[in-house]
Amino acid sequence: MRLSLRTKTIVGVALIELILLVILIVTAIGFMTQIIDDTLTKRAKTTAELFATTTKDAVLSYDLASLDAFTSDLMSHPDIAYVRVIGQNGALFASGGDPALVNRTFVEDSQLADVTDGIFDTAAAIFEDEFVFGRVEVGLGIQSTQQAIATVRRWSLSIALVELVLVAAFSFILGSYLTRQLKALTAGSRRVRTALQRGNFKDSTIQVDVKSDDELSDLAKSFNRLVTALQHELAVNAQQRRDLTSMNLELEGKVRRRTQALSDKNAELSQANQHMKETQQQLLQAEKLASVGQLAAGVAHEINNPVGFIASNLSTLKDYVSAYQLLIHHAQLLANCDDDAAFDTTLAELRHIIEREDIEFIDQDVHALLNESSEGLRRVSEIVNGLKLFSRMDSQERQLFDINACLKTTLNMVNNELKYHCEIDTQFSDLPHLLINVGQLNQVFTNILINAGHAIKATGKFGQITINTATRGQNVVVAICDNGTGIPEEIRRDIFNPFFTTKAEGSGTGLGLSISIGIVTEHGGTLTVDSTLGKGSCFSVCLPISREEEAHK
Repeated sequence: MRLSLRTKTIVGVALIELILLVILIVTAIGFMTQIIDDTLTKRAKTTAELFATTTKDAVLSYDLASLDAFTSDLMSHPDIAYVRVIGQNGALFASGGDPALVNRTFVEDSQLADVTDGIFDTAAAIFEDEFVFGRVEVGLGIQSTQQAIATVRRWSLSIALVELVLVAAFSFILGSYLTRQLKALTAGSRRVRTALQRGNFKDSTIQVDVKSDDELSDLAKSFNRLVTALQHELAVNAQQRRDLTSMNLELEGKVRRRTQALSDKNAELSQANQHMKETQQQLLQAEKLASVGQLAAGVAHEINNPVGFIASNLSTLKDYVSAYQLLIHHAQLLANCDDDAAFDTTLAELRHIIEREDIEFIDQDVHALLNESSEGLRRVSEIVNGLKLFSRMDSQERQLFDINACLKTTLNMVNNELKYHCEIDTQFSDLPHLLINVGQLNQVFTNILINAGHAIKATGKFGQITINTATRGQNVVVAICDNGTGIPEEIRRDIFNPFFTTKAEGSGTGLGLSISIGIVTEHGGTLTVDSTLGKGSCFSVCLPISREEEAHK
């Protein structure tokens, strides 16, 4: 069954979004559940330890009245289900809460998954100078925690469902928009064929309507210009045939007039050739846009990598902040202690927290995480600056610019195309700034580097591309060499010809090197190639240094 482009667009985008949403939902729910679990565990443990600290003096002095007061005060918290204070010999000093919970066998829970009865059970020892005098047992109700987890799941699924519906709708709109102009071009091509068959190519309905202002509209405009050029050419040819028939019937005396008429027709043919050159320029522009499109996915991937580990670092830093907050809290408790016993107990707890949370490692790792995040942001900034230079590809403006910086920008753009097949070895020399069109030379280096990557990929091995820059006399030379398949000698002379390509049909236009040599020639330079079959190729770009550029060395 043949699927339309719109259907493929809708189904493709919907499937990608569905997969990403499933991954996101599973990850988000798991992450939130883990956070809630950790929070509950830490809160339960902290509550038990603080209560053990509070009741220590009363247990040591067997002050049961104070223990009952402490127990009642703790039970005033709504999520405390029960509490028990047990002496060294197992005697129950004080308790509070549901009698059924107080009298049952105590089994301590270490995480939320261990809870089967709706109560998170935890305990803390009552000790003095490392001698245990008893312990406290506390049970926390987890109903609110379970409700929070259920709410997170419901909201995540609801948001995912809404987003999936919106993506499907936007995919449908996008597919319809993209195929509307293509359908119009298809119908227009059928009208051209019908008009040619009927010999009625003057019908103005052959041209298509332009309803937007984008690449598809540019293609529609080019189609209309092509139709106009064909109409003009057919009209001219028809008129020429009529004129030639008439002149063949004339006498010898009309030779001069016939010669003049032919001269006029030659002028019209020259004009027609000019139209053909303009059409060729449009094809060259299409190749430039294709180069930018080829790099788009790679650039997105290059940006996503640093953004991804920055997000991961921020998550880790969030956990470190929680550890610091716990440390500060106990430090405040230490500062507010009135007696030596409480001070020593709180100090011991503070030291325990420092050891448990590994504060020394956190102090070292924080700087590493911040440095990594800064480096990721710098990488994103470099890619964005490179995109700005590529956006000026069509500008005719020239500026004094460093060729080495131009090559670095290009490498940032094509990195995702090359890094899986080869490594890049750069050998840059100090160069004078050249008066160049940065965007156009970026396109030249992009074409050469991508071709080198394809040649290496064709060998099936991990290869190497070497980029060397140097000053030779009054010229700057950029040599880009690879150890790919090489170029056969019989086709080497044709690689710079327009539309010549050795790639499979649909994989290349054959305009990349033709455009590149044209750009280099416009800059007053040369583009040459030296290649050995089976060993690789070396493309050399030679650009002259002008007096103005010499002054900016």
